[in-house]
Amino acid sequence: MKGAFSEQGMLVTEGSGGRISNLVSLANEIRKNRPLVHCFLPEAYLLGSGVGMVCGATACIMSRRSRNHYQSRHPVAATVERRLHRHMDALIGNSRAVVQDLLDEGAPPDRVRLIYNGIDAERFAMGVERQELRRVLRDQLSVPDDRVVITCVANLFPYKGHADLLDAFPLLGAGVATRTTLLLIGRDAGSRAALEAQAARLGLSASVRFLGERNDVTDLLAASDIGVLASHEEGFSNAVLEGMAAGLPMVVTDVGGNAEAVIDGECGYVVPARAPADLALALGNLIGDADRRQAMGTAARRRVAASFSLDTCVAAYAALYEELWDRRPNAARQP
Repeated sequence: MKGAFSEQGMLVTEGSGGRISNLVSLANEIRKNRPLVHCFLPEAYLLGSGVGMVCGATACIMSRRSRNHYQSRHPVAATVERRLHRHMDALIGNSRAVVQDLLDEGAPPDRVRLIYNGIDAERFAMGVERQELRRVLRDQLSVPDDRVVITCVANLFPYKGHADLLDAFPLLGAGVATRTTLLLIGRDAGSRAALEAQAARLGLSASVRFLGERNDVTDLLAASDIGVLASHEEGFSNAVLEGMAAGLPMVVTDVGGNAEAVIDGECGYVVPARAPADLALALGNLIGDADRRQAMGTAARRRVAASFSLDTCVAAYAALYEELWDRRPNAARQP
């Protein structure tokens, strides 16, 4: 867990997954500064919020950015989390599904907020330079101009649904593989060998590229025609927002906040999870219709700019912090 103070007197803590070595220092800082303490991720919530309450933080806030399925693997920690909820000044989910999880866990409804993720959509704008980048990257990837490129940005965990995506491809028809390339971008979390074997077994080795972890995802999206996320679970996916900002029609599964981002039939398609046939139908509708891809991609970009901008997200957090900061005793008399 690590913490950092902002100029506004807020302490943001994040779980690191390693040893907790700075709790005493953290406690001293909270006693001295009386900040708002905002905890992201379970480890930070379990430790940081407890320290914040004991040491006199002005307010304690938790943010949940995924569904609560992880709690089934950690029942003791889950019990502690649920008891902590009632002591928080605000609990934030980044999708309606995450908010509902918090409510189902007993979080006080008047303290639960929905604040969507936000991104800087201008980074993905397709101007002349990015059109040239598209050509250059396709040359580097040896992808012909007439190929439809489908891109999935997701680390290779089983729950990200890559196996379903591969199973969908043979259902598209024999001719599709010759004019479609699937780019899988993300670090190997233990599934790559099995997925490569599956692709070979399905005769897709020439059509599927495992690109691994990349630092040029923004550029690769410029070289793409369709975005896809076949997850079995999500909180609210920035990868989906980034694909939309890049002007890609998105095919996503109906989990977490995916359907809150992608308007089905307007910005792309929302299909059931674990349903390769539905994935194939949605992808086929886009692969064979360039005009539809263009129209849905334009709608997707407009939606991100209107509803999921970084400015909108920052403003929502700033308003919450100001509200909680102003609740301090005698706040109105302080300079």
